[in-house]
Amino acid sequence: MKDAGHRECIRAALDHEITDRTPVNNFALVTAARSAGFKVEEARRDPKISAKVSVDYAMKTLSDFVKPVLDSQVPFADIGMDVRFPEDDYGFVKAHPVEDAEDIDELALFDPNIAKDCPQFTQVMVEGLKETSKILEEDLHICGLSWGPITTAGYLMGVEDMIMMTMMDPDVAKKLITKTAPFVAALQNKMIESGATIMWMADPTSSGDLISPDMFKEYSYPALKEVISDVKTKHAVSAYLHICGETLGIMPMLPELKVDCFSFDHAVDVAKAKRMAGKKMAIMGNIDPVSLIMSGTPDDIATECYRIIDIAGRDGGLILAPGCETPQSSPDANVRAMGQSGIDYWKNRSSR
Repeated sequence: MKDAGHRECIRAALDHEITDRTPVNNFALVTAARSAGFKVEEARRDPKISAKVSVDYAMKTLSDFVKPVLDSQVPFADIGMDVRFPEDDYGFVKAHPVEDAEDIDELALFDPNIAKDCPQFTQVMVEGLKETSKILEEDLHICGLSWGPITTAGYLMGVEDMIMMTMMDPDVAKKLITKTAPFVAALQNKMIESGATIMWMADPTSSGDLISPDMFKEYSYPALKEVISDVKTKHAVSAYLHICGETLGIMPMLPELKVDCFSFDHAVDVAKAKRMAGKKMAIMGNIDPVSLIMSGTPDDIATECYRIIDIAGRDGGLILAPGCETPQSSPDANVRAMGQSGIDYWKNRSSR
């Protein structure tokens, strides 16, 4: 593998050091398949296609990270849940198996290390990561993917029902979230052992749009801490956490969880996010994925990237990325413009 400086540039950002460019994460999953002319289902089920289109797309868009075409709903199918996988879109969960404490007791969560118990997770995620690691020619960081514990619990019970349960019977909600935490940690550990070089976790149900900071502290915080601690104890990796929506209220708690880099939504004020993160953790974001990455022009994107770096990246501590996943129909030129901006901004740094 060629050491092209991708990981070193990212390390510098995490350590709040200044280098000759701002690292970029294209935040693209199935977008890579679409760009290469494949249906999502083709890439989802074929590790070789998944790896190739993801690596090619990362290089084409000047990303420092590569994300094999993973589908975050796949593990739920191995649990035995009703998950539908469209030909050209992500899977979606049709029904939720948990209603009460008895269901939680009976809920069987597979061991990711036993392939016969999780054939879809093994095929889509484990083999996809292995193949990516095998063919990757430069030192991009390889991302796995899992939902966070409270988001996983929301899929098992239904998000609205789970949030209602925190008010009606908090012990049941905590019991479910407590059961999901070691499962999420096991998924992450297996993905790292299969080739992922960082821990990438998305926990949208922890958003301030859904729960208050006090609820985050009571329900999400302990479970996230367990997952991150477990993974970091077993592997020398950095922990990346993405949470959608309003997150300023919980940001002060994230360094306590040993989050190395926090990926935040485009609706969050980047200046406030930078002040709250300080030197305690790096931040990632936060270009509007719809109005700019999908629907804007390369010039629009460059202008916004420069604005974000001006505010949050001049002293390091920033990874440039969309505020959420790159939409599937985003033009390649727009995503590449983001990658190019991380380079071009610094070419004339003395004039900025």
